[in-house]
Amino acid sequence: QLVACYLVALYLGQVRGTKWGDEIRTVIRQLSEISGSVDRVLETMEPVRELARSLASHDTVLFLGRHVGYPVALEGALKLKELAYMHAEGFAAGELKHGPIALIEDGVPVVVVVPSPAGRSVLHGKIVSNIQEIRARGARTVVIAEEGDDEVVPYADHLIRIPATPTLLQPLVATVPLQVFACELATARGNEVDQPRNLAKSVTVE
Repeated sequence: QLVACYLVALYLGQVRGTKWGDEIRTVIRQLSEISGSVDRVLETMEPVRELARSLASHDTVLFLGRHVGYPVALEGALKLKELAYMHAEGFAAGELKHGPIALIEDGVPVVVVVPSPAGRSVLHGKIVSNIQEIRARGARTVVIAEEGDDEVVPYADHLIRIPATPTLLQPLVATVPLQVFACELATARGNEVDQPRNLAKSVTVE
């Protein structure tokens, strides 16, 4: 679905003349390389599965993201609700001090989706500050960050690496460990992941 949205946007940029042909070709080439990045992520998921199993007894997992990482955080929370039947919420990291930080207490797992340091550096610096804030309040930080992003290392209790990806395409890669995480955690709780309870999907219900 997301790839389809990108392609529609590229087409509109082409017909409206807001994107040059070489720009469009660059993005299409980058899109074609995403499957390789996803494969690389899937090959390194055993630590994520182990982490998920260790959190099976928890009641709450929170998710934070900035910029393109915010919808990724929402997707991570949604998948955990659907499969593991846990309280899971995704928040925009910029709103942390305006409510969500009140939910932070000792031992609460917080998954943080870090934007690429190669993008807008001010956003990267701010989310590193967010991680410091929640960790200082006792959160168990699970940080999803690109390879080579060493600034987050001191503040991550668990670090999940993803390949460096163009900023606007990062969600295609960053969602993968969250989906594996939700699936494994749900399995550890004894849930049937192929038939989540109470869900009405368009593919199964008219």
